[in-house]
Amino acid sequence: MPGGFRYLDHMTDALIEAYGSTLDEAFENSAYGLVNTMFDLSNVSADLEVKIEANGYDLHSLFYDWLEKVMLVVLTDNVILSNFKVKISHVNNMNYSDAYLLHSKARGERLDLKKHGFKVEVKAVTYHEMQIKQNEEKNLFITRFLIDL
Repeated sequence: MPGGFRYLDHMTDALIEAYGSTLDEAFENSAYGLVNTMFDLSNVSADLEVKIEANGYDLHSLFYDWLEKVMLVVLTDNVILSNFKVKISHVNNMNYSDAYLLHSKARGERLDLKKHGFKVEVKAVTYHEMQIKQNEEKNLFITRFLIDL
């Protein structure tokens, strides 16, 4: 099954479910879903490359840090990201029994509201309703997260 994302019903905010054949791909599709909530990504050319690093003491904190950093690049650097390549590593850390690192190369272009449009303002990524799981057949990773609009 190819990766992707979808929007789930929610009364006031945006609930996004993303999936991929690997955890890396599920995180990539989650970031795409986040940015797609704010802007039209159909016309984005991948002229710029941005490196993004995230870390966490578990997968949920890594996921949160990843989404926050993607959102920061979009909102503070005015770069619309539409292509993500993620590599997640599990490492031992002296401060925690486990630690996770994420290295990403994202591609996009400078924000142009005439070209990219504006859909909705995202206030924050939240931990509320956040999930990271693997299906029973172990061939699909699924993430779910809520963004405050």
